Amino acid sequence: MFSNIKDIECQLPEKITEDEIEELALQCGTEDYRVDPEANKIIFSIDADDEKELIGEVKNLELDIMSNISRYVANESTTIVNSETKKRIKMFMKSLEGMSEVEDIHHNVENMDEIIADS
Repeated sequence: MFSNIKDIECQLPEKITEDEIEELALQCGTEDYRVDPEANKIIFSIDADDEKELIGEVKNLELDIMSNISRYVANESTTIVNSETKKRIKMFMKSLEGMSEVEDIHHNVENMDEIIADS
């Protein structure tokens, strides 16, 4: 239902070119990355199963790992159309918002914004 994705943030070497960044990502085994030029960092996004391999390559390249965060991405999504179900989901989501222990909520509901916005 969900895939565990790792976002591994690394400090980029000084004065690295765009071509070198692309080569760096390929050396680390991923084409899925984004660059924050203001902070001079690169964020690799990989499947959690490939984390150990990517971290090993990052260490071989002597890059500093700044953070390593997990997130879940829905493999499939669904749309809720039943009004009673929408009400229950909205109540549940509102109850979670009030809990200090809850940091993130992952779901696969395409129309969640609509459900939360409905009065």
